[in-house]
Amino acid sequence: MRLSPLGQKIEFGDSLLFLYGLVFFREYAWGVHNEFLAWLLALAGTLVAWTAYLYFKPEPRNGTSWNFWICVALPLVVVYALRAPIPDLSFDVLNHRLIQGERALRGPQFLSGDFFPTIFPFNPASDMLTGLFRHLFGYRLGTMVNLLVLIWTGTILEKMLRPLLKRAWLRCLGVLLALFTEHVMFEISNYMVDLLALPLILEAMRLALSYDESETRRWDLWWAALLLGGAVGLKLTNVAMVAPVMAVFAIRFFRTRPDKATWVRLAPALILFLLPLLAHAVYIYRQTGNPLFPFYNSVFRSPYWSDVQFYDGRWGPKNWRETLLWPVISFWVPQRLSELGVYAGRLAIGFVIGLPCLFLPRVSARVRLIALTVLLGSFMWSVTSGYARYVLFIEMLSGILALYFAGYIYEHAHQLSRPVRLTLTALPIALLISQCALSASYVRRTEWSRRPVAFDDPAAFTEESRWLLLDRNLMRFQSPENRQLFAQVDGWIVSSVKSNGVQALLRPDVPMLAVNSREYFDLPEARRLFAQQLDSLRGRRVYSLSLTDELDASLDFLKQRNLSVGRMQNTQVPFFSMRTQLRMTMIEIVLPARHEVARKQSGMPDITEATAPLNDDAFLAQIAAMGVPPIMKPNEKAIISVRVKNLSEYLWPSQSRQYSSYLINAADTWLQPDGKTLVNNMDGRSSLPRDLWPGEEAELRLAVTAPGQPGEYVLEIDLVQEGVAFFKDKGSRTWRAPVKVQ
Repeated sequence: MRLSPLGQKIEFGDSLLFLYGLVFFREYAWGVHNEFLAWLLALAGTLVAWTAYLYFKPEPRNGTSWNFWICVALPLVVVYALRAPIPDLSFDVLNHRLIQGERALRGPQFLSGDFFPTIFPFNPASDMLTGLFRHLFGYRLGTMVNLLVLIWTGTILEKMLRPLLKRAWLRCLGVLLALFTEHVMFEISNYMVDLLALPLILEAMRLALSYDESETRRWDLWWAALLLGGAVGLKLTNVAMVAPVMAVFAIRFFRTRPDKATWVRLAPALILFLLPLLAHAVYIYRQTGNPLFPFYNSVFRSPYWSDVQFYDGRWGPKNWRETLLWPVISFWVPQRLSELGVYAGRLAIGFVIGLPCLFLPRVSARVRLIALTVLLGSFMWSVTSGYARYVLFIEMLSGILALYFAGYIYEHAHQLSRPVRLTLTALPIALLISQCALSASYVRRTEWSRRPVAFDDPAAFTEESRWLLLDRNLMRFQSPENRQLFAQVDGWIVSSVKSNGVQALLRPDVPMLAVNSREYFDLPEARRLFAQQLDSLRGRRVYSLSLTDELDASLDFLKQRNLSVGRMQNTQVPFFSMRTQLRMTMIEIVLPARHEVARKQSGMPDITEATAPLNDDAFLAQIAAMGVPPIMKPNEKAIISVRVKNLSEYLWPSQSRQYSSYLINAADTWLQPDGKTLVNNMDGRSSLPRDLWPGEEAELRLAVTAPGQPGEYVLEIDLVQEGVAFFKDKGSRTWRAPVKVQ
């Protein structure tokens, strides 16, 4: 095979595809403990796969014209350059993006001795990709991957517009209008990863639109499956964008009247879709017991995360009416779309235009499918999140749809006078231009890291620019005192929400144990793992690094985990710049003494008073109830017998100095038949008759009152430390029985 034909097939995005493949192959090489050999295998696998891709790839019909580089690429470069020299300090970047990329590029996501150093250990492929650019070009220009991805996205949009706009310069202006939304431009020069999947999903969409007329259907199907799997691998929330593209493929697929041989092609397509997902899914399953950890834990039951549903009430629609109309309503409530609180309304344009495109006569199949994708994608986004950064693909498609709709009006409104027809044709384009202008004003004012643009602070821009390509190692920017301080770290405790990225860059080779995510301490198995990992650090120098303005919260997190504080030292941490200094506090951590099982000694009293919350590991009980009537009348009272056993290694005091706080009681809770919906948890209470030491039991009498409405219920018996928590909230098991009220 000669290489020259392959070289002729290479398009702009193909070089980036090599790096996309590399990060996924690197995940498959996590099992190889030698880092050099792992990278060698990842590079070899990527090279083979990339060469095979070029070999089987259909010959490109037309290259990218010079108009594209003037009309699209150049404006994107200008927007990128306005903030790129100033280091990105976005919350998400410091909170989890940097540590995800730094750890996963060096090997498995978790080091030996780690305890969930980032709250959501999602697939780090996207952060590995940005991390590659960071290591190659330095911290500032590492964000260049987003610029290149947007240019690649533009080349795909240009292909999608070729059937509509024959003139190259008009087509390229249309591409720029489609690309230019504020939330896309907010991310062009930072380490957020929402842009990375855009070219993958758009290319799959382009293949889906032309599937039934394609001469390479098998290639189109398989390649699109791999692209869509890669998009989900880069970020799980992309499922809401990938599903509508799959729907378009399904429509096109069935229109071709597939025979048996065609159906057989679906099996390889499924395998290709799963390939970018499997490596991380298997890895995180082996670590946690949940391949989507921590999502859907009610199904997979990882012992390290409770059965809780993620919901942030700040974002998205509040009810079904809002959900159905959220793409339009959101324009008037931008504060519920993102932390930045601005929105120019691109999705509203696509939604309003998409509805008539489904029903108007003589609308081409291509336009109907684009409209269907916009509407279906908008709905899925509204249902799943309603958060602005997760709908960028549909926003771009809305721009394409607006241009196609303008073309439809021009071609089919011949019964109208020419001035009226031109006015109506110009209306969707004018809306698009107005939206882009409003987006530009927002981009001028803000972005995720709140950095100024070059002409707002030219001195800062000039000073920071001198570090371009020289900012690969954060330790190089530290003073000799800081280097000595950080060099002695043998283990990190993560106690601040914006510190793990800095800790990972300063000392990426030491274990990191997070204490600032309370969810990981709800279940006994998670607490046991934390204790085990903490125990492995005994005899070593352990520190926490906190932003000074978060110090009080950090100290509180440390206290909750019984970690004592030694010497604290304030320090300035230059963040890839002498101008950008992070005010931080280095906290020496004193590990607690090893816990011994509480034993009752001779002469100790039978009754003591609780003066503080129990240790989390003390919330472990065995409960059994007797005498529960299977049928009760509304509001009927019954006295039942409850036997409780202390399964923990801690003493349970039976009294409290404060009557309403810290007292340990047996308590009943009434639930709906689903066992989840609460009816009442403030019914009966019964205190321990005496202190319970580890392994001891006691029997209590508990008065329960049936709900006032007839129906089927579940009666749940648990223990509660008043003012602190029910035992089940810390992972203890309750006792339940069905009760019919009639």
